[in-house]
Amino acid sequence: MNATAAHNITGNVSANTFDPIQAAKEEYKYHCLHDPLPNAREVVASFDAAAIALHSILIVMATITVALFIEEVFFLKANIKLSYRRRLSILQAGIPPVFAVSSVVGTFFPGGNIMIDFVCSVYFGFGLHALLVLMVNYFGGMRQLLLRFDGRFVQISTGPFCCCCFCLPSFRMTKKNFQILWYATFQAAFTRPIVLFFQGVMEPDGTVPIPGLVYSACLIASMLSGMWALVIFRRASGDFISRFRVTAKFFTFQMVLLIANLQPFIIRLCYIPCALPYTVRARQIVVNYQITTVEFFILALITRCLYRRISDNDQLPPLTRSDDKADIAITSGNSADEVLLTNGNSRTEDVV
Repeated sequence: MNATAAHNITGNVSANTFDPIQAAKEEYKYHCLHDPLPNAREVVASFDAAAIALHSILIVMATITVALFIEEVFFLKANIKLSYRRRLSILQAGIPPVFAVSSVVGTFFPGGNIMIDFVCSVYFGFGLHALLVLMVNYFGGMRQLLLRFDGRFVQISTGPFCCCCFCLPSFRMTKKNFQILWYATFQAAFTRPIVLFFQGVMEPDGTVPIPGLVYSACLIASMLSGMWALVIFRRASGDFISRFRVTAKFFTFQMVLLIANLQPFIIRLCYIPCALPYTVRARQIVVNYQITTVEFFILALITRCLYRRISDNDQLPPLTRSDDKADIAITSGNSADEVLLTNGNSRTEDVV
């Protein structure tokens, strides 16, 4: 046998040689991509000292968030005399504890992420709509709102959709146009449960493979459209109800929107290394919930400063007008909140 033939045989043997290290890597990669999400027992069994410390801190943060909310509820019940406004404020102040507690649960039960997101999304959708209802309440009701907007035009070239579209026309704040804004915010509370319901049904079955990014895109579009309608109304109302810190309250809702919708989308696009029993998908879910718990602990502190105020008992001076036209005089030395009435007695309207 010549040297060339011997070299060929050696090369074939080397090519067919079993590499246990490479095989182990391939098997590990397969499990990282295809294994089911770990259950709570596997999650707890994988904890080391650092993981125990981390999750203990997250549990303490969630507990403090709930304690702050409970204290805030007692404060509002004792100091806010307007019951409808008090209920709306409690509903919105409950967003941080709902998200914080749900996120801590999700770190131990990553397999229940769809149900956890469903609960949080439904609550946030109704909280977003409640902010619009609360703003109407600050005006003193629907009739008072329309009186204050009489003769004013509202711009729709605002974020998050049309901040650069300056050519868009403005419109008068009539009852019909307000209802359009009203339904635009309410659809966020209505659409999100439906999308998450189909995601919870389709993903485990696997018959109709729909990428998770499609569900995320639908949820983001629904929430951004609801936020757009709320931005339009908030900017138009700034001259009247700024004393109630509406801009700051709206900022907290924008932060919740980014955390609940854009953050999981960004984390899904990032590379997070696998560490069994955490698959790639499980690591993405758990990391998102860990970050969310810290973020909503901070938002709970901000929310406490915004809603725990006795000044929320204040009411705008009611306006009146005759059957034909309102006779309202605004002096140059006063703000738009301090309107002087020149015709008839006033009365406070009930909230829509």
